[in-house]
Amino acid sequence: MTKNSPSRLLFLFQLYLNNECNQEQLTELLEGLKATNVDEHLDTITLSLWEAIRRHDSTLLTEEMKLKLQAEAQLLMAESNLRRPVKRLINFSAYKKIAASIALIVLLGAGFYFLDSNSGAKQEIQAPIAIDYYESGRGERKQMLLPDGSVVYLNSDTKLGVAKIAFNNEKREVWLEEGEAFFEVAKNPEKPFIVHTHNLETTVKGTSFNIKAYKELDESSVSVRDGRVEVRNGGSLLGTLTQNRQIVYNKISNSFEEHQTSWEDAAAWMESRLVIKQANSKELKLRLRQHFGVEVEIRGTALQGKQLSCSFQSRVTLKEVLDGLSLLYGIKYDDSNPDKVILYP
Repeated sequence: MTKNSPSRLLFLFQLYLNNECNQEQLTELLEGLKATNVDEHLDTITLSLWEAIRRHDSTLLTEEMKLKLQAEAQLLMAESNLRRPVKRLINFSAYKKIAASIALIVLLGAGFYFLDSNSGAKQEIQAPIAIDYYESGRGERKQMLLPDGSVVYLNSDTKLGVAKIAFNNEKREVWLEEGEAFFEVAKNPEKPFIVHTHNLETTVKGTSFNIKAYKELDESSVSVRDGRVEVRNGGSLLGTLTQNRQIVYNKISNSFEEHQTSWEDAAAWMESRLVIKQANSKELKLRLRQHFGVEVEIRGTALQGKQLSCSFQSRVTLKEVLDGLSLLYGIKYDDSNPDKVILYP
């Protein structure tokens, strides 16, 4: 988390309200709220948390709790005002909402919110069971903040489950039921962060990594940007990954490979780049659907038995991609239907 970012400010607020904020962190919080670059974040945090409160039952708050919330918010703002004079007003009404909102969120146990990567709008999806599920739709990428300060980025067609009540008690567990996600895990050696997928269990204590676990693909993969990541299957340790190392697990053959990779390519989707490495036609179909919103039909022997590797920049057009595939793999294509592409020998 970068300094003065929304996730960092929210994390520091949560520490403060839980009486876990040391003097250095308190100073960072108070100064951060008055930093010259914080304006652009205030409305995002305020709207996100305010909307989360609106969706919860306010009757859960007793009068005593409400008084405590009000006192906490006023105290924090008073301390901030005493630190140094404010040279310019930085949306003070939003500032007050943030303090009150975060207090409510903490006491209600609702420290989750989404930021849409395109619009910045907040979306919260509630579930009636112990595990709450958060989803991104087709063509969507979303950002999610967890109560421990960890940040999760969801790729298109992704479903992530979090047991909110148990999360961050003795350990931090999430379930990537479908799709792909990039995790920036807040460091906490005492509470391991565990990501469960259908076949793999990935455990870290503070690092960043990408997990691909689409049901329609034959393979799942874990790719590491930094730190150390343990990957297991059925209790058996497959490997301990470090920067730019990757494990690819084949769900069909129940086998795996560990090799060197580029984490930037593994998480290329975060920059809207289209990158395919040693993949089959199933992944090509998936990526073209995500990137361009088109379905792909492969006829005859086109791409049969081929391992595909290609890389395109974020602003590439569908025609440019199809022309590249045609040259690389000797296939033809029909893109006359805007919603469907046909590949043939």
